[in-house]
Amino acid sequence: MLVESILQASAHILEEGKEPFTTNHIAQKAGVSIGSLYQYFPGADAIMATLIEKHVEEERAAAQDIIAAALAGGKQNMDVSLVLRDLLEAFVRAHSSAPRLTARLHAMAPGFGLQEQLDRARDEQAMEIARSLGLEEEPVIMVVMAIEGVVLATLARNHQKLGSGKFMDQLYRIALSLLDSSIANH
Repeated sequence: MLVESILQASAHILEEGKEPFTTNHIAQKAGVSIGSLYQYFPGADAIMATLIEKHVEEERAAAQDIIAAALAGGKQNMDVSLVLRDLLEAFVRAHSSAPRLTARLHAMAPGFGLQEQLDRARDEQAMEIARSLGLEEEPVIMVVMAIEGVVLATLARNHQKLGSGKFMDQLYRIALSLLDSSIANH
């Protein structure tokens, strides 16, 4: 319960973007003593790492559910392009459900030395998708990087666009254009 209060307060601070992301501000917002906070987290970077890990796990779980559902009908009956569309929609939902928090997590990760954690998680998820769908890894990694870049830039500029059908159609075309030969060989 205490850990969850600390994480919720941390997320709130990030979403508001008004207070510095420090252990003192987090403890105050969570209504806990700084000593209690330090029992669970050695510093703000550990809290940030935990928030990023939760964000990554939510994305990964959504992707795994989509792939499992697609594979349930048999790999030979699977339409890879439709699965790709479902994965894109899940990715956008994960980023748009708390747009300010997501944007700040990604923007602040390098300052906390956590960019490598995000990059590794992204690449691992892309490789898992490629293996599950029987596609080459490198083009899938390229697609995931491109889509992530577009989504993060859109989060920073105008997060309401993420919910539009036109935006999803454009993302889908980007992904298909980068995976065209891989899907054709599938």
